[in-house]
Amino acid sequence: MANPLKTFATPLQVVMTLVLYVQLSIAGGVAATPGVWVALELHDVLTAGDLPRIVNIGIACICALLAYFIYALTVIWVVPLFRIIAPGTPEGRYSYYSFKGMQWASYNALILLVRYTCINFLRVTPFINLFHRLMGMKIGRRVQINTAVIGDSNLIEIGDDTVIGGDVTLVAHSAERGDLVTGRVRIGSRVTVGLMVVIFPGCEIGDGAVIAANAVLQKNTKIGPGEVWGGVPARRIGQKPPAPDTAPPDAPAE
Repeated sequence: MANPLKTFATPLQVVMTLVLYVQLSIAGGVAATPGVWVALELHDVLTAGDLPRIVNIGIACICALLAYFIYALTVIWVVPLFRIIAPGTPEGRYSYYSFKGMQWASYNALILLVRYTCINFLRVTPFINLFHRLMGMKIGRRVQINTAVIGDSNLIEIGDDTVIGGDVTLVAHSAERGDLVTGRVRIGSRVTVGLMVVIFPGCEIGDGAVIAANAVLQKNTKIGPGEVWGGVPARRIGQKPPAPDTAPPDAPAE
């Protein structure tokens, strides 16, 4: 049966976009306020004397960048508060033009606000892990995330000591014939995900696995512990050798 909302698809999309703009303006504005306040106060103090114009300009530029970095550290706390109205990506299959589709759009728009304004300065720091945890992602200890391209955080799980390489695409949704299809992504412990790998919904990666650079894991790919995968689409290309036994050898008999 045809979705009646499709009849009003374009007007509905326009309205939804405007609503998202308002939501993001509030979130971004609140997050920017502390940094702007600190920058203005500091600028007033540092330029109180009779300084050369070039010095005043330099101070203004420093204060502006300081405001930006304060924003970056503030927005990762402010945006998750809006999960009250956009709790996360729903799991399953549903139309773009449905209530669940709107939930998906609203939630991921919040992630995009951080992604497009400051996430590159948070990569490979504890702050990017903190942000995604607050957005619902399950992240283990000592995880390193070096990518901005993450969506649907609440449907993603990463184990201890895993490395997500540069510019990896890690999402839990795909678009299929007018529908959104979402599924949980589970990445085990001690996994290495190489540069620019693409991981689609439903993928499960076992402990100690290695995903070679530029590999594309199709939807619902299952990778066993210690396996090495690569290619487009990704296929099993090897197996890591077992870790050497670190126990001390038995003492020789006398």
